[in-house]
Amino acid sequence: MPPIAPADAAVGLLVLIALITDLRSRRIPNLLSFGFLFLGVGANGVAGDVAVGFIGAGVAFALMFPGWLAGRAIRAGDAKLLMAVGAFYGGGDALRACLFSYILHLPYGLVILAAKGRLGNLLTTVRAGLGRAFGKELPEPEVTEVPFMPVIAAAVLLTRCTDWLRFW
Repeated sequence: MPPIAPADAAVGLLVLIALITDLRSRRIPNLLSFGFLFLGVGANGVAGDVAVGFIGAGVAFALMFPGWLAGRAIRAGDAKLLMAVGAFYGGGDALRACLFSYILHLPYGLVILAAKGRLGNLLTTVRAGLGRAFGKELPEPEVTEVPFMPVIAAAVLLTRCTDWLRFW
């Protein structure tokens, strides 16, 4: 078995800590996400190409921000965590991790909402989020907190362990 790359070890630690904190408190601390984001950019700078880290973080931001804006389907902590992952892996793997995250979010969220008996709020939440994105205030339903870190952990694992969604 090949040795674990330093970036994979760092991201593995990041994902593990974030998974534990999200499951316990439904939060991913900014200090964790931003600390690892700067560490990822710095590690790429030491390796000779700081742009890799900035591009990875930027790609994750560009892909995850719309999900946060449209009904908070993506929570801010999840988006910032994927920016940190992108800072280590660069734009290509940031893109794949975000795509996997979106692909896995929907079925996971639907199962959790159905299990909690909250599936009826889905359309109202999406409608309110889209209204907010277009400058209209609509009544907000009661929010059901769902820890999405298990989805992000699976997305990062799929990104690093498969060639799925690799178009280059």
